[in-house]
Amino acid sequence: MRYLVRHFPFILFLIVTTLVFSIIILVPNYKHYPFEGISDLVLVIGHWSIAAMGMLCLVLLLSLNRYVFMVAFPLFVAVASATALFTWQFDVSINSALIESIFFTNAQEASGFFTFPLLITLLVTLGLSAVAIIFRFRFRWTRRQAYVAILLFVACYSAFWYVNRKRYNTMLQRNPFSYYLATKEYLKERRELSKDRLMVGKGAYTDEDSLLVVFVIGEALRADHVQMNGYHRVTMPNMERRGVVSLPHLFTPYTHTAQSLPYILTRAGADSIDPVATESSFIDAFKESTFYTAWLGNQNPTKTYRFFVGECDTVFVNKPQLSDYSVLKKMDSDLLEPFFGLMEQKRPRMLVNLHFIGNHWWYNSNYPDTFAIFKPIMHSKVISEENREMMINSYDNATLFSDYLLDIIIGKIEQENSLLIFLADHGQSFGEQGKWLHTNNTPTEQNPAGFIWLSQSFREKYPEKVESLMSNRSKTINTSFLFHTILHGAAIHSPYLDVRQSLFSPDYQP
Repeated sequence: MRYLVRHFPFILFLIVTTLVFSIIILVPNYKHYPFEGISDLVLVIGHWSIAAMGMLCLVLLLSLNRYVFMVAFPLFVAVASATALFTWQFDVSINSALIESIFFTNAQEASGFFTFPLLITLLVTLGLSAVAIIFRFRFRWTRRQAYVAILLFVACYSAFWYVNRKRYNTMLQRNPFSYYLATKEYLKERRELSKDRLMVGKGAYTDEDSLLVVFVIGEALRADHVQMNGYHRVTMPNMERRGVVSLPHLFTPYTHTAQSLPYILTRAGADSIDPVATESSFIDAFKESTFYTAWLGNQNPTKTYRFFVGECDTVFVNKPQLSDYSVLKKMDSDLLEPFFGLMEQKRPRMLVNLHFIGNHWWYNSNYPDTFAIFKPIMHSKVISEENREMMINSYDNATLFSDYLLDIIIGKIEQENSLLIFLADHGQSFGEQGKWLHTNNTPTEQNPAGFIWLSQSFREKYPEKVESLMSNRSKTINTSFLFHTILHGAAIHSPYLDVRQSLFSPDYQP
């Protein structure tokens, strides 16, 4: 230690400062992380260690000039420590939606977050940063210390980015690095929203005087985990009782929400995916046809489909301060209240898009404890063959809860001329072919669950559409069917509608 103090005082300062503030700022990132046993603890400590290497890189860059350090370091500490407190208390995640909220929050709203614990946190951390500034002014660079600092930076930076690339953004999603990622995503979304697109609503109109259309976007629900498709467990008893028309042979070419959702919402298809980036969605056609349109989401919109969300007349996003990967409860039942509010408006024509969290990982966060029917459930985020049964149990419990909510939604609209389409964006893997979760393009991931419910009024009014749907249900169906099917089902006429791609048409061509 004396050798370090005498010959490498700046390097010692760098290491100590990094260690102290890594404990304060980084540890809260893991407070809500579920783990059990020594192996899980080792993984958490390993992850924290890599994050601390990233912190060392930040501290090193800020301390290159002591005057820059004097100004920038306290600001960095104040923001990062405040975020750490909110992460510890509420598992807050910094994302593009939160960045947008920050830009539009006024002083009165911001003052509501200033609490006594926050004051104490800021006083303590700013006091520690003042001590760090005092020590920084005592040291000057030497050539030997500069060489060591460069080696440290290269080693830590390389380790940090290697892990972040190996597990996509696993480091950048954590405080304080999440500010960089969230700002980057926010700017990308702004650019995406400013792009010129072909508005496919032009020329659209409807023959319907009164119709309620509900489109539910499921998350990661695979078709073979639904009992209507032959699954051995009863995971959707209410939907079976409601007589939904299941589509067991759906196919999606994309197994990630950011890609699959734009593909579903637009005219994109097997012959061309260009519309995902150059055209509006079917929502635009509904608006042009005098439907009131709404988006109720339990996932934070990303840049790939934020434009389509913005096409709606009203938008509600549940708990945007929580990451979609948060382990705190962020349940789809939170969408019921705004949904009921829309129903009370008694509008003659309405399109409601519900974006469920559904079967999103971490499954336990997506349903209340009372729906933990299949046991044992997961208690750790470690994905392995040993945990496969518990993963599937938690996954199927999430499906049970979705079924429960869908039953409530249908109960609210069943007396109207109405239809509901449920379509999961992709499926999920549980170790098949050595693959887990999604983005692997395996058969189980490319076969999402989907079904259509029709009210008695709709069935009586459009018997020929019902007949065509029943005839087409067992065909292999690309998820690009949605654009044309939902327009055709809503009796919307459009120059962009191709009835040969509608399941309500006898001329449907898979």
